[in-house]
Amino acid sequence: MSARPSYHIAIVGAGLGGLGAAIALAKKGHHVEVLEGASELSEIGAGITIPPNASRILIDQYGLESQFEEKVTWPPSINMRRYATGEQIGITPLLPQVKERYGFPYWLIHRADYQLILHDAALAAGVTVRLNSRVVAVDEMAPSVTLQDGTTLFADLIVGADGIRSKTRDTAVQSDDVVEPRPSSNCAFRATIPAAVMNADPDLSRLMDSQYDCWIGYRRHVMAYPIRHGQMYNIVMSHPGKATIGKWNEPGDVKEMRDHYKDFDPVVRKFLGRIEKCTKWTLAELPQLSRWVSKSGKVVVIGDAAHGMLQYLGQGAAQAIEDGAALAECVARATDSSHIPAALRAFERLRRQRCEVIQNGSARNAEIWHLPDGAEQEARDAAMKQESSRTGLGTRKNPNQWSDPKFQPWLFGHDTVKDANEGLDAWFSTEDKITTEEGITRAFRL
Repeated sequence: MSARPSYHIAIVGAGLGGLGAAIALAKKGHHVEVLEGASELSEIGAGITIPPNASRILIDQYGLESQFEEKVTWPPSINMRRYATGEQIGITPLLPQVKERYGFPYWLIHRADYQLILHDAALAAGVTVRLNSRVVAVDEMAPSVTLQDGTTLFADLIVGADGIRSKTRDTAVQSDDVVEPRPSSNCAFRATIPAAVMNADPDLSRLMDSQYDCWIGYRRHVMAYPIRHGQMYNIVMSHPGKATIGKWNEPGDVKEMRDHYKDFDPVVRKFLGRIEKCTKWTLAELPQLSRWVSKSGKVVVIGDAAHGMLQYLGQGAAQAIEDGAALAECVARATDSSHIPAALRAFERLRRQRCEVIQNGSARNAEIWHLPDGAEQEARDAAMKQESSRTGLGTRKNPNQWSDPKFQPWLFGHDTVKDANEGLDAWFSTEDKITTEEGITRAFRL
């Protein structure tokens, strides 16, 4: 049996998607180099969710369960609450239901901890991570990347994991078309509160018991939960406004932040009163791209660079993790470098529909959550409440998409690696070796 070929793969961006893809590709035996413009991996953002469709990959494929368990919080449920009173109008049970149902947990983690775990795992897998290596252009034909200092680096395959303002996408994949992120009407404040401050107040200390709460109201919501094993309380506040697209740490005005939520639950107003500083960013998404793979077939974009989505389903990072795992399976089928273009197009075909459904679902949540008070809002609340006392999913459609009996299993139960290989196997058999790009393209029906 011939040895599996090893390709030189350059990944642009050392975020969660880039590092996840690096681990997956390195584990397949490839020489992987991650290029990151920052001088260090810094703490940007705060809390982030790891739903079971992502934890499945981190545990089952990358073997990182113990590393994550040292850093994560296990929320018992997601609680949807009436903005003004805190009344629970819907619930998504998570612990132990989600792990029992899908085999893998739903976690909360600090983004910096998540990134560091993936960074260390990438290094352990043999990945080279180059900091101070900002990519300013990608040549899809070579393929190569040009760094800010003028250095040119060549590879067999280039993966753009460089976010919603991707240089890889704009210079190599969609270079003949201007792709502008679509800002939503909302931006978000982000802040954290130390546990000692929260626990000093009886009204707030109960929120530190691994609760994951979301207060929803007209054009606004507040999502909050403890992270780092209860060391801090993470808060994200969506509201009408603007900030710089793609900039995650723009300073926010604390007084303005509090004014946006002056009509919210007294408990919310109380913990907002404990916030000393905050950051803000614009919530934006990408339009659906005409392609994720360059015309040469040597450059591909993943994660936010391909399908940047609003944060309202908590799936942006999870989809980037899924992308990396699926990409590695597709590239593994390329038994010669001439097969890489077809393998990348197979990757796009495998991933596009799922990512677009989730992208649309995220935008849909903004509509569902941000209704004005009135008949439509009352009908939404009643529909959410119909299942709120259940431990199962029920049988009726639920406007709380995380608890919908059809959508939740499709979203959380997805096995990316299995799905990728079933798709690849359906397009060609292992007995029928494909030795040309024309043949592999025909087999993939691309």
